[in-house]
Order: sequence, then C-alpha cells, then structure tokens
Amino acid sequence: MRIHHHVAPLLEAVAKLQGGRIPAICAGMGEYFRDVYDHLVRIDKMIEGRKEMITTAIQVDLGMISLAESETTKRLGSFAALFAVPTMIAGIYGMNFQIPELHWRYGYPACLSVMLAVDIVLWRRFKKVGWL
Repeated sequence: MRIHHHVAPLLEAVAKLQGGRIPAICAGMGEYFRDVYDHLVRIDKMIEGRKEMITTAIQVDLGMISLAESETTKRLGSFAALFAVPTMIAGIYGMNFQIPELHWRYGYPACLSVMLAVDIVLWRRFKKVGWL
C-alpha cells in the first residue's frame, strides 16, 4: 500500500509530462517520460494485481474460518441434542405429580431404555451425516 500511495500520484504527473505538455527546458525528453510512464503503469498494475491476490487470500482464509466454526457449531449442536433428550425425559419424571408409569414394575428400566434408544438413534444419525 505504501508503494501504491507513492506511485499513484506519479502516474498523473508523468502522464502530463509525456502527453505533450513538456516544459521548454525538457523538450528532448519526451521518450524518457514515456518510458518512465510505462514503467509506472507496469508497477501500478503489478501492485493492483498483488493487492487483489492478497484480498482474495484473506477472503478464502475467512471462508475457511467460517467453515471451521460451522463444523464446530454442528458438533456442539449434536452433542446438545444427545443430552437434551434424556434431560427432558428425566425432567418430566421428576415433576411433583403422579405418572402411571412410576407404579409399573418395569417403569424405571423402560424409561432408561427409551432414553438410551433415542440417544443411540440420534448418535447414529449424527455419525451418518458427519456431525460427530
């Protein structure tokens, strides 16, 4: 950027000198100013190309960071879902009212089995789609 800030103003000044508005003192230097102007244009285009390349590299890097954050968010969301189902079921059975399943002989093991089965199904599903 520093080189660009130094080259950009020179382009305009040298363009005036090589464009025919040469002072009388510099009358025989038209070709020299044309050559200087060509070099400045080439340097300016090279700087612009590098600037665009750096901008593209930064955008790609930010995209990769965003993708990595998205993967992390998916993983955290899948683990949250795995913990949410048993928490919900345990929360319902921990309330202060009578639930018929509490008086069944196999109510507690059935509740744990349902929690485990749902978590296994979710685990397989998340593994299949690549979230875990």
